[in-house]
Amino acid sequence: MFVRAFSTGRRVLCSLQKLKNLQGKGIKFPLQPIEEFNRYCANANAKPRRPLDRLATGFVFYHETMQQPRAFVNRCPHALLELDFDDSDFFCEGFIHCKAHAAFFDPDTGICLQGPVSTRKELRGLEELEVEVDEENVVLLSERRKAKVSTMPTSNSQQLEDYKRMRKQDLSEALAKRSDTLELIELQHRLHEKTMARLKQYERMEQAMHKPKK
Repeated sequence: MFVRAFSTGRRVLCSLQKLKNLQGKGIKFPLQPIEEFNRYCANANAKPRRPLDRLATGFVFYHETMQQPRAFVNRCPHALLELDFDDSDFFCEGFIHCKAHAAFFDPDTGICLQGPVSTRKELRGLEELEVEVDEENVVLLSERRKAKVSTMPTSNSQQLEDYKRMRKQDLSEALAKRSDTLELIELQHRLHEKTMARLKQYERMEQAMHKPKK
């Protein structure tokens, strides 16, 4: 489960026009502002947050069909790694794509449409963050996950299953049009190496946190 120790309230992420100009790409932002995290750690009685939580980010993009910004936590439910590997490119053929193990998510709702390449087992969906447009700026309202995605059909309903089936078909058709299959496989190998490097980084941070002070 993705845990955030505290919420920071409203925060301007970017201008709406800047987001539109990206033409489908996203903007990544920290979920925990550095200055607030430093104040938190300065408290001698404060329990440090896990490295994964300290490094947590979100991403926001402009949804052309809905004509509004959407935001999600930048973490794949599979291996708890960032989706983009620091290049802020979250999409493949119009679907949110995890570059670590090739899982795909629906940009409308965040639900998983195709699991990681190793198993293809369906994952839980991405956590949505609440944003709004205020005087031409995109504002993050809270770091807490939205209680319900307004565009998602009711859970465990036939409507939800029909929606997922339709979107999975859309994804399958979009990927079938790609002619660079070998290039994608090569890219996947390179990203896997990055995944292992990122996991080692987390392990080193975890060890440093628990290292006894002299």
